[in-house]
Amino acid sequence: MGLIMHSFLLVPYHSWRISHAHHHKNSGSMENEVVYIPLTRKEYGLPSKNEDPEGDGPHNIFEDSPIRTMIGIVKMLLLGWPAYVLVNATGRKYPEKWTSHFNPYSLLHTKKQFWDVVLSVVGISVTISFLVYFSNLYGSATVINFYVIPYLFVNAWLVMITYLHHHDPKLPRYREGIWNFQRGALLTIDRSFGILNYFHHNISDTHVVHHLFSTMPHYHAKEATQHIKKLLGKHYFSDNTPIAKALWRSRRDCRFVEDEGDILFFKK
Repeated sequence: MGLIMHSFLLVPYHSWRISHAHHHKNSGSMENEVVYIPLTRKEYGLPSKNEDPEGDGPHNIFEDSPIRTMIGIVKMLLLGWPAYVLVNATGRKYPEKWTSHFNPYSLLHTKKQFWDVVLSVVGISVTISFLVYFSNLYGSATVINFYVIPYLFVNAWLVMITYLHHHDPKLPRYREGIWNFQRGALLTIDRSFGILNYFHHNISDTHVVHHLFSTMPHYHAKEATQHIKKLLGKHYFSDNTPIAKALWRSRRDCRFVEDEGDILFFKK
């Protein structure tokens, strides 16, 4: 069922299942995380901290401009998901030419998982074949209206939710020297989407407990979260900022981390 439903959404099911498991095992690690790895100061194209005359910025007149933040959000929501599965955008760097969820030889997967990845690609190919068939049968405009536009909306919503799970100015990243599973699992944040929490199966407002116990059925997550709040105290992160405002703030303020240090907070 997972293969069928994900293939219908052009998601390489087994490939994503494998990488998502790595994400849960290595969440918050600068070295071993597989997605949403922040750029370092050097990768962001800035001088070293000691040589930077602007300090933490802004470094040009457009850096803090609303138009730049808006362009970044639109680009992320429209292109973020396909860029991630196709070319591993925002993912861990590997010493290979093409790191991709569609490449069965990629280092994202082990040799034992080769045929799982192939099966995922076959599922996507079948869906694309059906889309081509229906385009010929009913016209491209019909397929765009009833599939492509909803597809882009689903992708944008998925990226927004997952981005906000793991990006907030108060959430750091850890380097290998001090990272461990428990610390990494707590580097996520619970956010409420109001009535949509029900339709999300509460994945957004119980995401902390989801990372601590990823095999827990979703219908126990709210109950478990209440106990986790009491146990963790100040180490439990939640945020009630309206979603649009939180997205704007995180995109504006979470641009890079320093090249050095074990605990790395986002800077803008």
